[in-house]
Amino acid sequence: MNDSPIDLIWNCDTAAVVSKPAGLSTQAPAPHASLETVLRAQFAGRSSYLAFPHRLDRPVSGLILVAFTKKAARLLGEQFEARRVSKTYLALVQGIVDNDQQQWSDYLRKVDDEARVEVDLSNEPADAASSKLAELKMTVVERYDTRSLLELQPSTGRMHQLRVQAASRGHTIIGDALYGSDQIVPGGDGETIALHAWKLEFNDPVNGRRVLVESPPPAWRT
Repeated sequence: MNDSPIDLIWNCDTAAVVSKPAGLSTQAPAPHASLETVLRAQFAGRSSYLAFPHRLDRPVSGLILVAFTKKAARLLGEQFEARRVSKTYLALVQGIVDNDQQQWSDYLRKVDDEARVEVDLSNEPADAASSKLAELKMTVVERYDTRSLLELQPSTGRMHQLRVQAASRGHTIIGDALYGSDQIVPGGDGETIALHAWKLEFNDPVNGRRVLVESPPPAWRT
């Protein structure tokens, strides 16, 4: 995987959208391979500057923005901060989700000394430093015998948000052992989860025009 070129989905003078493979970290300290190291080699003749306005967890696949200038990084970062970037994910989860559409709203907090989060069951943002509001729109795409395919559109960007919000409702994402899954992604290697950043909508940092980018669905989609 580390030597394979990353698929370029959309491109402009100062930024691009690529499709990150599951199992590859967005960034990682040397000597570990990451999306950053692969892209620096892949785009070596384009720019010495490369930055990510957002990230995807290592076991997650899909669309991610890359900036090739400081100005583009700033403009795209401001869009994320102002919630002007629309993100849509596909998730294959355990169990049958009953309602066709729901709004999920929870307060999440980091678990001390662990790389995971949990739902604050008090549901009170008394301590804004440790408890953050997480919101998303859930739509059922398809139901199978023991699993459901969901479309998830978060309006906030919290650590592991989609993963813990699904798990807390009894519908852990397939392959996500960190949050309780005992299943493996179909066709996977046991180190990835069935969560894919499918669509990304943002303003082009060059001309300000609205752009909607879509990646091919992952293999487990079908």
